[in-house]
Formats: sequence, structure tokens, C-alpha cells
Amino acid sequence: MPRPTRTFGPLHFEDLEPHRFEDLVRQLIYDFRQWRSLEATGRSGSDEGIDIRAIEMMQSFDTAYEDEVEDEEPIIVRDSRLRDRLWLIQCKRKASIGPKRVREIVSDNISDLKEPLHGYILVAACDFSKSSRDAFNDECLKYGLEEHYIWGKAEIEDQLILPKNDYLLFAYFGISLQVRRRSMKSDLRMKLALKRKLTKELGEINRPRQFAAVLIRDPRDEYYPYIESSNEYIKSPRWRYWEFYAHQPPDHLAFVYKKHFAYVNWGNKEYDVLQDYDAGIPSYPEISGLEEGWNDPNKISDRYQMYWLRDISDMNRAWAIEARIIPYDRILAYDDIGDSYNEGPHLLVEYSSNGEPFEPGRGLSLLISAGSYMNNAILQKEAKRISFFPSEIPEKTTRVPGDPPTKSGSQ
Repeated sequence: MPRPTRTFGPLHFEDLEPHRFEDLVRQLIYDFRQWRSLEATGRSGSDEGIDIRAIEMMQSFDTAYEDEVEDEEPIIVRDSRLRDRLWLIQCKRKASIGPKRVREIVSDNISDLKEPLHGYILVAACDFSKSSRDAFNDECLKYGLEEHYIWGKAEIEDQLILPKNDYLLFAYFGISLQVRRRSMKSDLRMKLALKRKLTKELGEINRPRQFAAVLIRDPRDEYYPYIESSNEYIKSPRWRYWEFYAHQPPDHLAFVYKKHFAYVNWGNKEYDVLQDYDAGIPSYPEISGLEEGWNDPNKISDRYQMYWLRDISDMNRAWAIEARIIPYDRILAYDDIGDSYNEGPHLLVEYSSNGEPFEPGRGLSLLISAGSYMNNAILQKEAKRISFFPSEIPEKTTRVPGDPPTKSGSQ
């Protein structure tokens, strides 16, 4: 049978007081057998090395005696003689116990007993090696024990993970797996509800509405929807529209962090990028000065876009995307309505320590087709950067409308 799944770190049984460790063991063995009594002899101080003395209560059996007189019912006699069994449970709160010491413990507990012993359990706060377990089995068989068990740290942890013992795990170590499961259940319900809302607004999981504008904001920003300082806002905006990219990875949303005009030859995976203009900055909110702060004040977007549209063939036209992600766990609320200042949808997100809503250091650099009939996408690291674009983008195209592109490439 597989071991139960653990969701916490190691338990330090050696940190428990001796009597607390013994109490824990005694409570764990309550369900091990049907006991008539469990005597914590180790608590008295004169236990001769025996910590728990247990009497196993056996079911009584019925014996039928037939009478010599015919047609008479047999006489039923209930007999419970010799049915109770004696067990000894030895608890050791040691960091390690070797084979030699295991034999000594078993011998010290059993050799001088004057009453028949049925079962013996050695429980310790450490892990037992195979040689120690073999020594334990040999010694117990030498004394003719019918049942004998050795519980190390792993066996105790396995018992504590069981749902019926969750109260013990909490009482002795402050951990409750049942509370965690309930919390996980609630968390999953919230994530599924959020996913339903997001897919309704942003498209299905496998068919997202790419580049849909979503306002992401920090609910702690007391100045929203106003901007106190344009310079500070440009450096670290506490609210801004971002272009949605995909429902990736699971339970995350990916947004366009940067977006550049690009050329890609899909056949040989060669590409080039116009990196000095970020086309991922939405044109709104229309606040004076922000456009010049984010991009070149000379309105190079028109010149770049004209060149990109007219001088790059449809099959080679692409976007160079840097995508960043937000986990569902950081989304505090989803507002599909918006407000009188900015239309929805809004995502209220717990911003990270770097002043951004995205996970630090997690993202993808992609090349995706922008052509009318293309649906290609590759990672930038899988492609080769070449020098395709001129060092100076001309203000006017060299191509007459209707002519083929001056620079074309194969797919």
C-alpha cells in the first residue's frame, strides 16, 4: 500500500518532552487493537524500561455441549478464559538506535517477565536501518513473541497523516491537514469561478482574444484614477492598460509586456526586430505627456508602421512579443464593468516588490505572425537574429502601392 501524501516538512519528535512523546504514542495505538486497558507505566518513574503496558481484549467464544437426551437443545456455555493478551510498548526518544542497542532494549524488556507476553512494539523518534530492524525481528523471535512491530519516525508520520489522527497532528505540532484541505478546496473553487469570468471576457482557454486591452491596477493606489506625477507614473505605473496575450500557463494570465515590429523568415527561422519603439503601449489613457515619455517624441510609430506594412511582405510580417504572467493567486478581484473613468475589464492585482503586477523573472520572448493568413509562432531563443532592417527607417516607402515588397523572404 502506498504511503500517504505528505504536505509538510519533517516532524521533530525529539523536540517533544519525554512524557509528551509517550502520550502521543499511546494515543496513536488506541485504534491499533481493541484494548481492555492501557497503562502508562513509564510515567511512574520505576518502569524498568517499560513505558506502556497494554491488555488486548479478545472476543469471548461460545461452546456448545450436547445433552444426551434426544430432542433437547444443546447447552451453550460462554468461555472467555485465556483470551486477553499482554502487550508491551517501549518508547524511545533517541536521535538514533543501532542494531546492538535494539537487541539490548528488547532483552531488557522481555527477559525477566513472569507472565506470558503476546505482542511487543518498539517505538522511537528516529529512523531505523535495515540491520536494526533485522536485529529487532531476530530478538523478538528468540523470545517466541507471536506479534512484534517496530515503529520509527516514518511509521509515526504515516499514522499522523491519516485523517482520523489530524487532531493529534495539530495538538502536538500545530499542523492540520484537514484545515489545509478545506482551504485548498475553497481556493480551487475561487480559481474556477475566476477562470469562468476571465474566459467569458478574454476568450476561451485555447482561443483567447489576443491583444484585448485590460486595465490592471493596484487597489492600494489611493490616487487612482489620477496621476500625481507623470514621470513616476511612466517609471512604475500603479494602474495601466495592458494587452492580454493568453491563458498561460495553467492558472495564470499572460500579458504583452513589450511589443515590437519584426520581420521573420519562418522557413529558416531568421528574424530582425525594430526595438526602439514599443507598440504594446496602449493609446489610452490619453494623458498629456505620457506618449512622449514612453516612446520617441518624433512619432516614429507612423514611420515604422508604414515601412513595416508596405516594405515587409505579409508572410514575413511579425510581432516580437515579450510576455509576462500573473498567477490567479495574485488577482484580488476581477471587475468586468469598470468605472466612469476607465472602461472594463479591470484586474485588481497584488503588485510584487518591484512595483509591477507581473511575476518577477518569469516570462517568454516570442515571435508571432502578424500576417493576414498566417498563424505561426516560435520562441525567440529558437530563432536566429539577423540584420534585416535598415539602420535608418525611411520616412517614405520606396515601394509603389501594388508592387511586390522590396525585401521579401520565404515562409
